[in-house]
Amino acid sequence: MPFAQTHSRAIPTPLLDHVVVLLDGAAFRDIYACDMLREQFARVKPKNVTSSVAGQYSALGVAGENTLLELFDGALPGPRRLTGGLVFSFEHPGSVQRAREVLDTGPGGHYELVHRNAADTGESRPWYHMLRTDLGEDSPLLMFLNEVTPEYFDSLSARRGPNGELLRSGYLDAAFGTGTRDRRWLRDITAVTLRVRPQRAARMADALTALGYRATTTPPDPTGDPASGTGPTYRITGPGVDITLIGSATAPEGVLDITTDLHEAPQQHQEFVFGDTSRLVLQPDGTAHWTFTPPA
Repeated sequence: MPFAQTHSRAIPTPLLDHVVVLLDGAAFRDIYACDMLREQFARVKPKNVTSSVAGQYSALGVAGENTLLELFDGALPGPRRLTGGLVFSFEHPGSVQRAREVLDTGPGGHYELVHRNAADTGESRPWYHMLRTDLGEDSPLLMFLNEVTPEYFDSLSARRGPNGELLRSGYLDAAFGTGTRDRRWLRDITAVTLRVRPQRAARMADALTALGYRATTTPPDPTGDPASGTGPTYRITGPGVDITLIGSATAPEGVLDITTDLHEAPQQHQEFVFGDTSRLVLQPDGTAHWTFTPPA
């Protein structure tokens, strides 16, 4: 587990946990109906949750070993329209409180202990500590830094690490099934690209670099397509993932694509099209590339 020296104390660097994407109805229906996804590509599971933050909502989870793609049909839950985002997690209990200190003295954040209703009794239980990065009140994107409570983690009979770590893989195995032993192709998300307003991209980069990620900035190309990027591009590198934030002052914000690695590679290029706004390409080199068109 990598550690970052921040705020004069060592804190674990947050790890990419899941990517959130809002889909239109046609793309969501095509993905939901795709037999290849659930039979060969990944562990796929509908998710129905009652949360103290978002209320009742449904989504489709596509799980790798340690990371999850969470797909929503229509409006994401919450008081404003959201189009997607990034969720990171801490595997060492107590890390989120130290991260909170870092963000409070820098980029800013909002903390909440999120509760979830138990499936068997309906009782509200502490679910996870959420540290929401401040991206502005009008942000259609979210960026969370989460830490599952040990009580909820253990209630799932999730597998901990050798030093009591709240493993992402343990959580996903408990929630989705047996993990890599079923030989689904998907290993994990290794890269994400988002289109973001320039000031929001700067806030996201600041928060992640404060917590141990490395960021480089490329000025906008004045000769390029204004819709694709009119602000700087941030390339952010952390444990196991590369994140690209393309600054745009006008184009819709959201997740543009993800790249994953695969346990097994197809013998030839395979392409799957979902509606008019999403496409998944499997490559013989052992990678997959999934693209999305953010909603206007």
